[in-house]
Amino acid sequence: MKQRIFILTFLLVGLTNGLIAQSDTLKNNVFGGFIIFPIEFPIIDNQQINNELTGLGYPKCEYSAANIGIGLQLYANRWITTFSFNKTTKKDDNDTYLTEVEYRSTSLNVGYDLTKNHRYSIYPYVGFKGCGLNYMYREKISNETSFNNYFNTTLEYKEITNSRANLDLGFGFSYQWFFLVNFRTGYLLPLEEARWNINNNQDKLSGSPTLSYNYYFTLTIGLGNIASDNELRRHYNRNE
Repeated sequence: MKQRIFILTFLLVGLTNGLIAQSDTLKNNVFGGFIIFPIEFPIIDNQQINNELTGLGYPKCEYSAANIGIGLQLYANRWITTFSFNKTTKKDDNDTYLTEVEYRSTSLNVGYDLTKNHRYSIYPYVGFKGCGLNYMYREKISNETSFNNYFNTTLEYKEITNSRANLDLGFGFSYQWFFLVNFRTGYLLPLEEARWNINNNQDKLSGSPTLSYNYYFTLTIGLGNIASDNELRRHYNRNE
C-alpha cells in the first residue's frame, strides 16, 4: 500500500507541475503523431497457477517475455495521448502435446511533458490497461495413425482465460522527430479481481488460483512527425 501511495503522489506532483507550466506551452504550440510499434515486457506473478498445473500433471503457463504490438501516439502541446494493442503467443510443441500461452494487452493513457523541448519528452502518465492470458493445452497422437483410429481416440483438450482491468500509472522518456524512440515503465493497480474463465469467458472457474499483473516495461519505436509553431514559421519565412 505504501508503494502505491508513493507512486500516486509522485505522478500527481508531476502532473501538477506540468499544468503550472502550461502557459509557457501556449506560446509555442506543438502538434505531432506517430504510428508506434511497442515491445512490452510484462511482469506477472504466475507462480500459483504454475504450481497448480504442475501438481495436476500439466505444463506450466509460461508467457512470452517480449510482446509486440501496434498503436498511435499523439502530441498536442505538452499532452501525450497513447493507444496501443499488444498480442503474442508462446508455443511449446512436443511429440505428445501442444501448449499455447497468449498474452494480450490494450492501453489508453494520457501524459504531460515536463520539458519545454518538443524533441525530448519526460512525462508521467495515467490511463487504463486491460491485460489477459490465455492458456491452451492440447494432447497429440505421437505416431502415425489411421483416420478411424484418430477419431476414435480420446484426446485431452483444456483452455482457460484470465483477464483484468487496471489503472495504469507510469513514467515515460522519449525522443521524437520524424521517428520516435520511447521507453516507459508502468505500475498496474487492479480495478477488478482476475479470475480464470472457460467457454470464451462465459463461465468462471470457482476456486481457481490467482494471477497478478504487477508492472511492465515498454520499448517503442514509431514513424511520423512533430513540429512546433516556431519551426513552421521559420520554414515559411525561408520559402518566401
